[in-house]
Amino acid sequence: MLLAIDTSGPLCSAALLDGGILLERSDDIGRGHAEHLMGMLDDLLVEARAGWVDINRIACSTGPGSFTGLRVGLATARGLALALKCPCIGVTVFEAFAEEFGQGEPICVAMDARRDQIWMQNFADDSSAISEPSGITVMEAPNSPPKSTHRFAGSAAAMVTKLRDGAVILSDAPSPPVGAIARIAASKSADEQRPKPLYLRAPDAKPQVALV
Repeated sequence: MLLAIDTSGPLCSAALLDGGILLERSDDIGRGHAEHLMGMLDDLLVEARAGWVDINRIACSTGPGSFTGLRVGLATARGLALALKCPCIGVTVFEAFAEEFGQGEPICVAMDARRDQIWMQNFADDSSAISEPSGITVMEAPNSPPKSTHRFAGSAAAMVTKLRDGAVILSDAPSPPVGAIARIAASKSADEQRPKPLYLRAPDAKPQVALV
């Protein structure tokens, strides 16, 4: 059984994938993922009539997203994987949106990074990446996807499609579908590297400067 976790945005989400059976839950909590996550995982296992010993693979969103949220999700996933002696697989927000909404056509995933910035990645019709994850300005966004791309997903999709005729917004959700994270992780080969957060912007916190 695979457990997938996503705390990259305002949603606190988890899914259990056992063969082709998927059980998932997403709570829109905004903040407080650290306090909410473990209780939600316990509830999900009870609903699935399963226990922690049934988990043999863990997946976690690696971002981009909230610095605090990502740390909570990744730390939980790594800790559980260590305790359960099972692989831990990282999946980006971009990959999850592309998996869910690509549907055999090119897709651009764009996330609102605030402060006049957008996080973006473009995918081909087979959901393979054709660009690296990047941070761009809102003004740059309409011209950044390939001209052949007309399908968009992510919280900044509307910002990207303003000047593009024929554009279709498939989802403007602030977080990716956690079920897509589970499906990707189930098909990925496990390696010994722990998943790392995908940061496309430096953290807000600055080191304090000692006053002389």
